[in-house]
Amino acid sequence: MGTDRRLLGREYWLIMSTPAPAVTGADIAGHVEAHLDWLLGLEAAGVVVMSGPLTEGPGARPGSGVTVLRAQSAQDAAGIAAGDPFVLAGLRTFEVFGWQVNEGAIAVRLSLGTGTYTWD
Repeated sequence: MGTDRRLLGREYWLIMSTPAPAVTGADIAGHVEAHLDWLLGLEAAGVVVMSGPLTEGPGARPGSGVTVLRAQSAQDAAGIAAGDPFVLAGLRTFEVFGWQVNEGAIAVRLSLGTGTYTWD
């Protein structure tokens, strides 16, 4: 008995960002606005799929995070990640991973009348 599997198989680049050893929350806070402006520009250009800080787990501290990008190659993804204001300020480094997305679901409900949304 076989199962028909139609996997999405989309290729993305996962950027794992790690704060430099001596970085503090205050260091990060001083560059958050520039970092967010950079990310929102990439989002508007269709480059950022998702992004956010790590809040729990091994190594999760101010400046750690994950960003998923659309890019042509690992080198292109690394070039994009190198433009992060946190990286430019020496506050964090990053690693680039190729990521093939096969499974998952995102549901978004948008209310036109109230201008609100829910994301599950």
